[in-house]
Amino acid sequence: METSWSRALKASISDAFSTMYFLVPEWDPEVLAQAEGIKAAGWCEGWVEISREQFRVSLWLWAPPMVARELAANLLALESQEVDEEQMLDAYRELLNMIGGGLLTNVDSQGMWRMGLPQARLCDKGLLKERMAQAKELMGFAVDERPVVAGLGPLSK
Repeated sequence: METSWSRALKASISDAFSTMYFLVPEWDPEVLAQAEGIKAAGWCEGWVEISREQFRVSLWLWAPPMVARELAANLLALESQEVDEEQMLDAYRELLNMIGGGLLTNVDSQGMWRMGLPQARLCDKGLLKERMAQAKELMGFAVDERPVVAGLGPLSK
C-alpha cells in the first residue's frame, strides 16, 4: 500500500473524529498488540470500498461499543444512554463516509476513485484479531484511552 494512503488515512481519521464527533484519536501503535486478544463481540465494525477501474481498496474501522455510542451521542446531541443501536450504526456509517471522503480528497486529485456506501455492523463472535485480518495495513488509535483500529485492505486488481 502506498505510504500516502496511510498518511492520508491518519489525517482523515483525526479530522473526522475531532471535527464532527468531538473526540480526539491519538495514533498509538501499541493499540494493535492490545487489540489482538480482545473479544470482538459488541464491537462496531465498519467498512467502505473505494475503487477505480479494476483496483479496489477497503477502508476498515473497528471501535468498542462505548466509543461508537459516544460518537453517535456527540453527533446527535444526545446522552450516550439515549442512543439506540440503529442510531449508533448510522453515525458509524457517517463517520466512515467522512473518513473515506477525506482520504480521497488527499490521495485522488484527479477524482478517478469512487467510494461505495459505508457499511457497519456489530460483531457477534470471535477475536478482534480475526476481524483485523481483513485489512493488510493496520493502525491503532487511543480515543480517551480506549482502542480504535483502522485498516486498509489490499490495493488489488
